Amino acid sequence: MPSSSAPSSASRNVLSPEDVRTNAQALVAEGRTDEAFDLFVAALGAVLDKNRELSLLIHKLRSERTGKRSEKVDPGQLALLLEQLTAQDTPAEPKPEQVRADAEADAELEKELDESRPAIHRKRAPSVDRRKVERCEHRVELEPGARTCPRCGQPERRIGSDASRVLEYVPGHFVEHEWRLGKYACGRCKLGVHTAPGPVKPFGCTAAPSLLAYVTVTKFLDHGPVHRQHRMFARSGVTVPVSTLADWIAGVGDLVAPVIEVLADRVRAAYVVRTDGSGLKVLAPETPDHIQRGTMWCYVGDDRDVLFEYAETGKGEDGPWLFLTGRKGYVQADAANVFDRVYNGRVAEAIEVGCMAHARRRLVDLKDTDCRVAYPLLLIRRLYKLEELADLKELTPEARAVQRQERSFPALEKLQRWLVATVRDEPPSSALAQAASYFLNHWTALTRFVEDGRLSLDNNLCERQIRDLALGRRNYLFAGSHDAARRSARLYSLMRTCVQHGVAPLPYLTDVIEKLAVGWPAHRMAELLPDRWASAHPQASSVAAD
Repeated sequence: MPSSSAPSSASRNVLSPEDVRTNAQALVAEGRTDEAFDLFVAALGAVLDKNRELSLLIHKLRSERTGKRSEKVDPGQLALLLEQLTAQDTPAEPKPEQVRADAEADAELEKELDESRPAIHRKRAPSVDRRKVERCEHRVELEPGARTCPRCGQPERRIGSDASRVLEYVPGHFVEHEWRLGKYACGRCKLGVHTAPGPVKPFGCTAAPSLLAYVTVTKFLDHGPVHRQHRMFARSGVTVPVSTLADWIAGVGDLVAPVIEVLADRVRAAYVVRTDGSGLKVLAPETPDHIQRGTMWCYVGDDRDVLFEYAETGKGEDGPWLFLTGRKGYVQADAANVFDRVYNGRVAEAIEVGCMAHARRRLVDLKDTDCRVAYPLLLIRRLYKLEELADLKELTPEARAVQRQERSFPALEKLQRWLVATVRDEPPSSALAQAASYFLNHWTALTRFVEDGRLSLDNNLCERQIRDLALGRRNYLFAGSHDAARRSARLYSLMRTCVQHGVAPLPYLTDVIEKLAVGWPAHRMAELLPDRWASAHPQASSVAAD
């Protein structure tokens, strides 16, 4: 005999039509008509729930098949969310009308962004920077016999010209310079031999500063390992052993150490310091596996100065605890426990700034299986659109802070209400409840950007610097020693700082190597920082930050 719990069980498991019919007939026979009606409603609700679940699963499988892993909110998910909210008998958070209103507000914001974005014109030909590219002009005229009018036979006169452009690539080449240094001596006094000064040879090697700079930039900015450079040079007629190339890079890493010390001081004094870390394998013959995993800590000062520091372990005392000792300003990082002492006064009393992107990923991971995350993702997306709008309008930090108070803060309030309701209603062990709890546990740090226009929503800028390390790491697999890893950190620091300041790295590093090789004074070392160098060399071309 069916029990009164049949409707609830039907809501958890989709019954077959025969089971629903049998149970309903039995309830009607007992005079329990209301319960039979509830059974039909519960069975229908279970079918609709299963249909939503399968719809999300199909969307996920299609995304995996096509390789598209977009983090944007799918309009279909919002539609499923609205359907689910409308079907609920109990009060839900958010209300269906609120979701519709927020979706409409998001569409209006998108229109505002489109109006602020500059028009983009497609270029059919490559864009050429005339300051960097050699230009050759060729004049081609018709042969005299072809300048006659085919109708009247009279000679045609020149009325102008058409331009037809072709872009050619001339491969780079080596130039071997031989310096004949005059030697002089006194035949009477026999005091010794005087020789004319020779070329600059950094740390006594046979490579000119320009070649040393090229090898360094190729490895640490273009991710070309030395064995690949060895093969490229051989095709150009010069065989440089891999070990020699490694020695050259090591020499450059040691040479620029004083510049990195000045850069580190400037990062420590920055208004905002962003930080994150990533592992690096290091060859260590003394260990059982002959490989030790060290850590590359990245620090970005005021969005421009980039500093990498290598530590043999991933412990805080070798990384942020040491570098950020005594700091009282803003520090932006993810919520890893390793940074806690930087904020709680044990090593520093910095002001914590959270990473919205890091928290958001917990919701993104659920978007293919739970349509409820569509609403908070919509609100978070609005925050980023507002930041893009501020960038397009080139707002000052003060004006940006005003916009955040007026337009971002209401979205954060809605997001907080949704998070609180989710934690209240969801089982604590569910993935959705854990994602919401993460937001609430770090809410103060995640929303601190509202109070200051110089703060960012996330730590993605720091993560983009580490991306270069990750790309290079796939090519050279490991560093040859702990000292080699420290040199790599210095060179990554200079390359990424050049990019962030828009300084062309090759002419910059060429000039810096030459100056350091001849003994640049220590009290003027700050002049060799990329931005200071660019100010003194306005003729040098610049590059856009990536």
